[in-house]
Amino acid sequence: MGLLKEIGAALRGAYVNNVYTAGASHLIRFRKPDAGDLWLVVSPRKGVWLSKGVTERTETTEFTTRLRTELERARFLGARQADLDRVFELEFEGRGERRLIVELMPPGNIVVTGADGRVAAALRDVRAPGRRVVRGEAYQPPAQSRISPADIREEDVKSMLRGEKTAGGAVGRHVALPRKYVSECLARLGLADGSPSAGLEGRESDVVRTLAAMVEEARDRPRPCICETPKGDEIFAFPPRGLLVKETAGTLSELCDGLFLQEAQAEPAAASPAETKRKEMEVTIVKLRSESASLRAAASKARESAERARSLALKEALDILKETGVKPPRELSSPDAVASALFDHAKQLESKSAVAAESAEKLEKKVPKVAPKETKRTTPLAARKQEWYEKFRWFFTSEGKLAVGGRDAQTNSALIGRYMEDHDTVFHADLFGSPFFVLKGGRAQSEEEVRQVAQATVAFSSAWKTGLGSADAYWVGPEQVRTAAPSGEYLQRGSFAIAGKKNFVTRNLVEVAVGVDADGRVVAGPEDAIRGRSQRYLVLRPQREKGSDTAKRVLKDLAGPDQDGRQPPSLDEVLRMLPTGGGKVVRRSAGAPRAT
Repeated sequence: MGLLKEIGAALRGAYVNNVYTAGASHLIRFRKPDAGDLWLVVSPRKGVWLSKGVTERTETTEFTTRLRTELERARFLGARQADLDRVFELEFEGRGERRLIVELMPPGNIVVTGADGRVAAALRDVRAPGRRVVRGEAYQPPAQSRISPADIREEDVKSMLRGEKTAGGAVGRHVALPRKYVSECLARLGLADGSPSAGLEGRESDVVRTLAAMVEEARDRPRPCICETPKGDEIFAFPPRGLLVKETAGTLSELCDGLFLQEAQAEPAAASPAETKRKEMEVTIVKLRSESASLRAAASKARESAERARSLALKEALDILKETGVKPPRELSSPDAVASALFDHAKQLESKSAVAAESAEKLEKKVPKVAPKETKRTTPLAARKQEWYEKFRWFFTSEGKLAVGGRDAQTNSALIGRYMEDHDTVFHADLFGSPFFVLKGGRAQSEEEVRQVAQATVAFSSAWKTGLGSADAYWVGPEQVRTAAPSGEYLQRGSFAIAGKKNFVTRNLVEVAVGVDADGRVVAGPEDAIRGRSQRYLVLRPQREKGSDTAKRVLKDLAGPDQDGRQPPSLDEVLRMLPTGGGKVVRRSAGAPRAT
């Protein structure tokens, strides 16, 4: 509600000048007489807001081109939110009427319709039994079973209470409100989400008045803030009851910029069918390699047991055989016979391991090559081929080994499934919300390299966003990384189970050095690693501020004259290399100038 009012007031009289792509989000640049450029972020996962943190972009995709065709030079008319729920509509006029519809319910979608209500462009086609969103067909909005809080009546509240055990269920399932505002509504009524629904009986008029007051406050008297909730930091249109206010701002868009912009621009775009198939095959490859490693480890253990059995009495040797679960084809009469059965078992396991490894290798050769998305970029002064690891987090250790880390669940899966090899080591922070880092050739790692990769792992983990000063990490061998969860547990996408001993590296400082290497690439990692590869660098530690503000300061500090015709790094390149969230500069190299 408050966001729509902000957008409507700011964009009234503005024209669409261009449209760009940033991950799964789209950035619309408006031109307004006497106001210059205005940027609107359209993210089907995060929302829609005005941004002051967006820098000049040149990326485009096929869908971006379609949006340009439909919206370029169109004049903004207004914005509305269907039933105050998770569907935003922006209206334009140009070559006839146009509507830009942003559906925020997972998996999210962006749709453009013409004056006839037919779909002119869609980020994602929908071909479900009850709904179709396909170019050329009439647009069908998502089914809405919940009531707008602005339209609710006492009769509706009475109906809501039937069959609902809790107050949270009664309001949350029947009123088109985000869960955080359901909790606020109940708090104003003196109830909690888990309170019995009977607590609302006889108070129907109170519920209607409370919801109406919240709508009016958000629309007419917003006081935007960020509050700490059990699910993490969340943005509210007004300070809620019983929650700690961590940050306030003049507009909701300012808070969205600080909390969502960097993440929204880094989110991967919707996968194409070829990409989806490739990811499925990569998951299978990971499973096969994990199975091969497990079988190889079991075979090694069986051989060790066989050697032990030879030197034991028959009863003790049979006990070892029983522990391994091996069922011999005949009765065994000597320790040597037991050892022979265990050796046979080891050979079978080794054969199965080899089959799994061979299957993984064959499947890897069949992984489809995904053509790069159509992208138009300003031509660099000196073109440079991008290395495979540059789509991840990466740095080279002080001894020259490559350390590569995931950015999110998707890249964690790709890193472990596609690039982890037997001679590597794998690192993870000892806390929830950590990337996996792979040290290539890590079997020969030094203590200094272990410390460097461990520090990078915690710096790019949730420890940064939560402001920890230090955190623990550990490393393991590739054979210890499993895709299957222990019995009774569940592994989320991008997560892996670790078997066996973890080698802990404690009290790693949460800080990161950022510089520019000899090839003009922005590099980030431990200071000891960056020092030898960058003439100028800065060392950052966590600080609550906008990630874009930190990136701007870093870029200004590292700015220097172009060398060898290279194009200087962009703000987006700096943002991609920084941990998620803001940071403060604690040290500078001797050659790094101080930003003014």
